[in-house]
Amino acid sequence: DLQLLQDIPAWLRSLRLHKYNPIFETWKWQEMVKLNDEALSEKGVSALGARRKMLKVFEQVKLHCEQNVG
Repeated sequence: DLQLLQDIPAWLRSLRLHKYNPIFETWKWQEMVKLNDEALSEKGVSALGARRKMLKVFEQVKLHCEQNVG
């Protein structure tokens, strides 16, 4: 749901990753989905499971956007 992406804290809460709200609360989702594993780790997402979950969701969002352009 792209509407949910507009509210980063709610989006992270829906993914059960709300503990990372302080890191990303000022970000736009368009910036977040460009992050890779190393960048997430550098930002403070130290748990491998959380990074994998985020990266999986980022890929889904990018794929959805690619399929629905135009």
